[in-house]
Amino acid sequence: MTILYFLTGLFTTEVLLALVVLFLVLWVATFVIYLKSRMRSKRKIHKLLGRLAIKSNQTTKAMFAHEERFSKLVEHMNEGLFLVNSDNEIVYANQCACDILKRSNEQVIGRKLSDFAVGASETSCLEGILRKIIPGGKCRDELHLIRGDNEMFWASLSFSYPQEIKDINGAAIVVMTDISDHIRLENKMHKYTGSLVQKVKQQNCMFAMQDMTSNSELTTDEIFRRALKIIPEGLRYGGEAGVEIVFQGKRFASHGFHLTEWSFKAPIKVGNKNAGHVLVSYSTNGISNQIKPFRVGEKIMIKSLADKLAHAPAVQQAVL
Repeated sequence: MTILYFLTGLFTTEVLLALVVLFLVLWVATFVIYLKSRMRSKRKIHKLLGRLAIKSNQTTKAMFAHEERFSKLVEHMNEGLFLVNSDNEIVYANQCACDILKRSNEQVIGRKLSDFAVGASETSCLEGILRKIIPGGKCRDELHLIRGDNEMFWASLSFSYPQEIKDINGAAIVVMTDISDHIRLENKMHKYTGSLVQKVKQQNCMFAMQDMTSNSELTTDEIFRRALKIIPEGLRYGGEAGVEIVFQGKRFASHGFHLTEWSFKAPIKVGNKNAGHVLVSYSTNGISNQIKPFRVGEKIMIKSLADKLAHAPAVQQAVL
């Protein structure tokens, strides 16, 4: 109370009123400054939000455009693309995959990939591969499949199970490529290469026989025993062939030799005299009924080898 009385005496009513007005003015000024600062902050925030919205919209458009381009790329890629679930059912197939199988998308989606295998062994192989795929795993195989028009073809299948899609019902990605033309070309190459290799074998056999028969120090027995080993080296299935050489009533034969229906004989003629023969015979256990054991080139080779034996110095002396 004493303090109040002291303040009342110290300040007059006008002074107190002036102070009150001053404080009120300061409060109003502070409030105005606060409101302006708040509005500036709001404007900044609105500008930032607007810029963010524009960037977000641009990003969204770019993502949609990128996704559309990616979808077109996948749809029109030169390899067939399948997405297969854990039940071996196709849940996605691009256009190339449908074109390879010569079926519409409706005829492919929902079916099992193994439905397009040619036989039971191919089916079990394909299903076995899909069962064994683990997250992050990859494998590749070449299988015989069938198209919608019942045409069979060779397909190269690459299987992968990326970690990123492991939550999509056990999904696996399968990339299919038609390699029928490649297989046909490869078979032709094997055929031509095999023919060339066979010709080289025949030439080497002829050279070996020529070197052996030119050796004047060898007796007839030594010549014919060596010939038993040289002759099969020029044949396609030399491991399954046995050789018999008869010369002036004396017989020389490969170990285990026996005569079968798959045999070919060439005479050993010294001058105009028939001194014996060379007989090549295949084992019935080693040669299929679908194979013709002796080609024309092999028959010519056997006749040429018999002729070289006939011209060996020791053989000439034994007959003449």
